[in-house]
Order: sequence, then C-alpha cells, then structure tokens
Amino acid sequence: MGATEIVEKIKDEAVSEREKIISAAKKKADELIKEATAQVELQKKSVIKAEERKGVEELERIVRDARLNARKLRWTAEEEMIAKVLEEAMKRIKEVKTSGFKGNSYSDILAGLIRDATMSIIAGSSTSSSSELEVMLSAEDASFVSPELLKNIAKEVSTEGVNIRLSLSDERIKSAGGVLVRGRDGKIEVNNTFEQRLARFSASLREDIVKTLFKGR
Repeated sequence: MGATEIVEKIKDEAVSEREKIISAAKKKADELIKEATAQVELQKKSVIKAEERKGVEELERIVRDARLNARKLRWTAEEEMIAKVLEEAMKRIKEVKTSGFKGNSYSDILAGLIRDATMSIIAGSSTSSSSELEVMLSAEDASFVSPELLKNIAKEVSTEGVNIRLSLSDERIKSAGGVLVRGRDGKIEVNNTFEQRLARFSASLREDIVKTLFKGR
C-alpha cells in the first residue's frame, strides 16, 4: 500500500484522538491569554499617573509591550501543543508495528516503503544498467524484512534495461520506523523513515493543528 496513505492515516488517527490534548491546550491558552489581558489592564491602571508624567506615548509603549508578551505566550502554548500532537503521531507507529494497519502487517508496510524508495531511485537514475541498492533499517525493524521479501520487491520493480538487486545493510539507523534505501556507492538515497515522511507533511500538519487547537482565537 502507498506510504503516503500510511503516514496520512497515522496523522489522522493521532489528530482524531487528541481530545485530551485539545482540552489541555485550550485551558492553557485561555489561562495565558487571561493572564496577558490582566497584565495589560493592570498596566493601564498603573500608568494613569505615569501618563501625566511621561505622556501618552509612554503609555502606548507599555500597553504595546504587554500585548507583544501575550502573543509570545500564545506562540509558546501553540508550539507545546503541536509538539504533543506530533508525539502522539509517533506513538501510533508503535501500535502499527504490533497490530498492523488496515489488514496489512508491519512487514507489508515496510515493503511498501522500500518499494516506493526504490522506484524513486530508479526514476532519478540516468543509467540503464544493474542497480545494487541496500536497505537500512533500525535494529528493532530488521527482523521484519527478510532476504526473500527484498528479492520479491526487486523482481517487482525491475524494468527492461534496469535490473534491481536489493540487500539488507548491516548498518542500522536510529528511527522510530520506516526505511532508508541507498545505492552501494552512497551517492543517492531515499529516506522513507516515518520521521522524515512526517517532516514532509509538517507544514500542512502544523497549519491543521493550529487551526484546530486555536480556532477563533
């Protein structure tokens, strides 16, 4: 199955199960905004006499600084909540390893990621000869990929004029899940780890999270 669909589903499931996170985020955001608003009002009152001494310009500066501080507090709250939602998304990957995804085992999912990465390398290659590629996995994921699986994938993606050979690298990567496929010469590689795939979606994901958690603010 498509790797994009897998990551999108993991993202959707993480977002759909974020009720506790949303509740905590809104509560914290409300507290921060309330605190900042109170600071503004307090400073407005405290500078009434100062206004007489320093003039309207100084009053406006103090109020402007307070509002800026409120925006900074909200930004901090947003960043904290976004980090929590992304953390939940990564936790879902652990469940996928155990229970699979939409009827597909984790081995099937890794096979799809390997297939996609290999095809990307083929598409970007200017040669039409044999290509020896190695698959890099984390120590935890290595047991999910067998030589027979790699042989079947290689046979599936090989085309006329391009004979693909896949092997499992002895080198391990640090990753929550997914694969990295590279040429043996190290000149080309495709990183299909879940961290990287989520990073590719980060812009739209961040926008969705901010809209959901801080809608109407």
